[in-house]
Amino acid sequence: MIPMFHADFRDLVNDERIHRVLFLFLIGTYVYTEVKSWWHILLRPLYVKIISMLSDYRSGKYYKPWGPTTPIVIVSTKKQIAELSEAPCLSQRAVYADMFGFKHTMNKLEHNTSNNKVIRTRLYSRLLQVNGPVHLDALYPHLLNQFDINLERELRGGRVVNGGISLPIAQTARRLVSKLMSLMFFGEALSLDEEFSSALLRYPQDMVKCMAAFQVAPSFMSPVIHAVLTNRGEAMHLIQKRLFQCIGSGLSNQNEADKIQLHTILYNIIALTSSSEYWNADLLSQSLLGIWFAASHQPWMNLHFVILELCERKEWQRKLRQELEQHVPLDYKRLEQLPLLDGFIKETVRCNPLDTLAIRRKALEPYTFSDGSLSVPSGATVCVSAYDLMHNPQTYPDPTAFNPSRYLLKEPNSQQRKFTEVSETYPIWGYGSLACPGRFHASLAMKMVISQLLLKYDLSLENENSSTRWSWETFAMPYQNTRVILKEHGLQTM
Repeated sequence: MIPMFHADFRDLVNDERIHRVLFLFLIGTYVYTEVKSWWHILLRPLYVKIISMLSDYRSGKYYKPWGPTTPIVIVSTKKQIAELSEAPCLSQRAVYADMFGFKHTMNKLEHNTSNNKVIRTRLYSRLLQVNGPVHLDALYPHLLNQFDINLERELRGGRVVNGGISLPIAQTARRLVSKLMSLMFFGEALSLDEEFSSALLRYPQDMVKCMAAFQVAPSFMSPVIHAVLTNRGEAMHLIQKRLFQCIGSGLSNQNEADKIQLHTILYNIIALTSSSEYWNADLLSQSLLGIWFAASHQPWMNLHFVILELCERKEWQRKLRQELEQHVPLDYKRLEQLPLLDGFIKETVRCNPLDTLAIRRKALEPYTFSDGSLSVPSGATVCVSAYDLMHNPQTYPDPTAFNPSRYLLKEPNSQQRKFTEVSETYPIWGYGSLACPGRFHASLAMKMVISQLLLKYDLSLENENSSTRWSWETFAMPYQNTRVILKEHGLQTM
């Protein structure tokens, strides 16, 4: 028995599996001891921070957890705002390039420079602001047809609830606006190309995802983050490749019917830059990417909040429907002459700004305002508080009240009542020469969706208690699962 016992014991001692188990046990004991010793020093504070962030996220609040990397300077007087908007070394392009990572999300776009600023501003202004309304007037019937087709598609994908069709507000608004803006920008042929259309829809979402990720990750990780979140910039590269081909081929190869083609942004940007030594196909395609992001992203988010306000304020659905019915058949000019519609959209945006800060600029070098009141260090962000300006009781009596009628008190010819106004008291479009030149396109897309929905449907939330928004730093973000019920109001003659 004893020799057999010794043999078994010897086999047990020499068993490699036992060795591995003992080795892992010793390593585990060591790791546990080290972790325990570091728990109160390092890991527990980190754990508490993560739990706090998750709690804030669930409560509808989120922010950059590690604090700002550059100072933010706020200006407030009209003179300061005008100077902020026009100072050459205070760059609009650079501040948003840092925020959204244009080096990655816009294919190595150079942004820390004020070179050729005047050339770019003049082109965008002439293309979108000066000629834009004329082209939008001509495009309206085609846009209306596009809207009807795409709304029908959305309704087929909805679900029947309480005698109506339930749709997710955020996704529906994004898709409807993207389709309308796509036709304004690129015409019918490209808009109907499903691969290109899908890329147009994904690209702004990629930009926002990268913005959020870039804020919380070290800068050296940005290329990896961008590659992972955007599938190596798939949508960006597809859009730019198609645009490069169209721009490079010039106007002679535009195959679309003249009635649409001649009024698109793509056609006109080619026409306006055909003799320019500065603009080339690569630079134009990059610029169109930037304009597309601004034009397609903000309108659907504002539209989301307009729909929420309409659901909450049934009396305003009736008022706006009455105004619309008095002006059918609708076209671009009639939509621009509806004071209640303008007032409701304008008041919604005033009470629900997408960003509580506006007219952001990055100081490319140290700058002191001409009145000597503020000195801005290089790299700092200078801006205005959009929330404070739009809640100033001297400009907006009873500023916390939702009152679209406040804009009807203006003089009949005053532009202050228009949603597309540019004003230091309503800075959502920016200010001065760099005010958003595409605001007429954005406004039309929103007005078309709102007017067509109101003429055909009563709107209500599927769940009156559902969460509707959350925030990231100064930005308001829609919840993706909030749903609206569209219940047929009655057949209307358009």
